[in-house]
Amino acid sequence: MEAGADFLYLLERGYDRRVALDLVTGRWSLSRLERLALYRCVFDSATSAARRRKLVRQIPERLAIDGFNVLSTVQAALIGDVLVKATDGFVRDLSATVRKVRVTPILVSALSLTLLYLAKAEPREVLIVFDAQVSKSGELAGAARGLMASLSLNGSALTSRRADACLSSLSSSYVIATSDSVVVDRAPKVMDLGGKIAAIVAGEKVINLGALISAKVAEIAEAFAERASEADEEDGDKGA
Repeated sequence: MEAGADFLYLLERGYDRRVALDLVTGRWSLSRLERLALYRCVFDSATSAARRRKLVRQIPERLAIDGFNVLSTVQAALIGDVLVKATDGFVRDLSATVRKVRVTPILVSALSLTLLYLAKAEPREVLIVFDAQVSKSGELAGAARGLMASLSLNGSALTSRRADACLSSLSSSYVIATSDSVVVDRAPKVMDLGGKIAAIVAGEKVINLGALISAKVAEIAEAFAERASEADEEDGDKGA
């Protein structure tokens, strides 16, 4: 976790994310997946704290869901892809940025699992927003509406050519379920719905990167403190 600790240190010092990432990648010869994990899951302490303050733990009365974002995380848990809990508390699917979003049977299974989970909580209203640019997103929205009706889950599903903007416009009335950093930063209240379900499906496979980096930072700090103490003792012996 030395690379993660170094990346966090540079971010805290005000370095641009990509500049810091390039420096750390070169220093530690990171693989593409390791580089991606740092970029998507390590944030400066102020950003992480601000996002954690927005997190809603329980299913709210009104929930607007970033459809493909949440379902991608649940799908990753179902098929055993790499999932990482970031320093801001959100669980992210690393393969989401390299795997093309497609409506497949496994994604429909992720949808069914998500709606079953929500139905047990009985929220007052659920709205799922799918990116219209994804092929067959309209069919998936229709399937979602049918599943909601069969589960007596009040709500609907729609497609939007500007899903992020649509979710942002809903954020004054709904808690937004997403792990997308841009959407999270715009919304006053957010829920990591995908992460919650992934923890149930495959919690043992979720890598808590934030905790690992915190442990490494503490280890480094302890080592520095020991060296400083040894140096003080040496100075004291010389003075004597």
